[in-house]
Amino acid sequence: MDAQRLSDLGDQFFAAFRLDEALDAYSRALALVPRHAGARAGLDAILERARTDRPNPRLIELMLAAYADPGANWDAVGWGAAHQLVVGWPNPPDPERLARDELLRAFLTKSLNRNPALERHLLALRTAVARSLVSGSATSELETLAGALAEQAWQNEYLWPDDPSVTGLAAAMFRPPNDARPAQLEEQRLAASIPSLAPIADGVSKAVAAMYEANPYPRWTHLPRRPPVDVRAALGRDFPHAGPVSPPDGPHLEVLMPGAGTGQHPLSVAASYVGARVTALDLSRASLAYGKRMAADLGIDNIAFLHGDILDLPTLGRRFDHAECVGVLHHMSDPKAGLLAISAVLRWGAFLRLGLYGEAARRTVVKARREIALAGLSADLNGLREFRRRVLAGEWRALASLVESEDFWSASLLRDLCFHVQEHRFTVARVRALLEGTGLRFLGFEFNAGSVQRSVDAPAIALYRIRFPAERTLSDLSRWEQLERERPDLFPGYAFVCQ
Repeated sequence: MDAQRLSDLGDQFFAAFRLDEALDAYSRALALVPRHAGARAGLDAILERARTDRPNPRLIELMLAAYADPGANWDAVGWGAAHQLVVGWPNPPDPERLARDELLRAFLTKSLNRNPALERHLLALRTAVARSLVSGSATSELETLAGALAEQAWQNEYLWPDDPSVTGLAAAMFRPPNDARPAQLEEQRLAASIPSLAPIADGVSKAVAAMYEANPYPRWTHLPRRPPVDVRAALGRDFPHAGPVSPPDGPHLEVLMPGAGTGQHPLSVAASYVGARVTALDLSRASLAYGKRMAADLGIDNIAFLHGDILDLPTLGRRFDHAECVGVLHHMSDPKAGLLAISAVLRWGAFLRLGLYGEAARRTVVKARREIALAGLSADLNGLREFRRRVLAGEWRALASLVESEDFWSASLLRDLCFHVQEHRFTVARVRALLEGTGLRFLGFEFNAGSVQRSVDAPAIALYRIRFPAERTLSDLSRWEQLERERPDLFPGYAFVCQ
């Protein structure tokens, strides 16, 4: 059996929750074709979910192989790796033994920790390693571990508690070094080379830009390998009721990515969408410079970075064949004005992917924002650390579920989650109101988009089909609105496609 058939078989096993068989199929596919993107994604998804009562040698071996593959999804693998580290943590702790743990070193340098139990272990380990460094008794292995802990500190943007008494080389595990990293110097150089669409005039846009200048979002270090995709053909299959599309006006599929941030999503699109030429627009030069540096590091050259406000897009004088704007409009002063500006530069028949916050899913965040205001916490590193301290200490019990969010674990992620200067939240009714008068037609929600589980109907889809069997397109927002009224927690957020 060839690698593609094995990968497809793995997907079938995954969809049936036969994860041991799926793992075997994906592993066999990768043994035949080590760079097979589908098998890599499937195996990483299993490693992400892997939970055992004690360390599992086979899982650890597969995780180490994933960390050795720059095309693997290290963020996903990190969830499972953190669990393996927790169940295998020595009691009592033994820093010398931990310094020899290959999985721990790989995890610290390539994944952001999002496990509260492991964070407690790592904080204690950091203290022990710092003492050894300060006393001059550290072995070479402990020095290597200190470097890995310093890299983890860089990844979480020094969100862990500081200890001002620690100085010298050990301080790199606690706070930013006095000298900028070479990558940061390169980003400062690149920022000046990024052209601007127009001066930013909107007050909220200026505030949002300042926030992301201080904390470029998100901080990322690698790009998981994705199989090439003809995105318009794929969306045509997913939404067969869609209308026809215009052929590209040239050799490239012109793709607009407004709200590009540090470029992770746009670069993934540039690397995987067949024939794409991407324009990545953002308010923050610092964020765009991060993305431009990563594009050069990854050898991706079919992308251009542009500084500016979505509101000024109609002045660009260009049209696009496809656009994706995920997690952006809800941070604008007027999301509808932003959507109208995007719609104005789309060619006839173009698809637009959107992603918006859901009101129900953000209830805890709303409570957090209220507590932050009452406590007078600032959005700087000290305020972020104090907020986390109170949540982790159980002082704000109503906010305990925040530790389950993947955005609780680094400074830029946490600031975006709970300290943002502007946030709108949506319901299906508000989505419908947003789209009215824009010239965009709602095609349908996307569930498990980009996931190995795409073929598995989300509970919301199953419910819709049971309730409205005659409406086969799943695109009637009034019916989705009815379901949401009955089940307010139906949507964690809204990912959908328009045309």
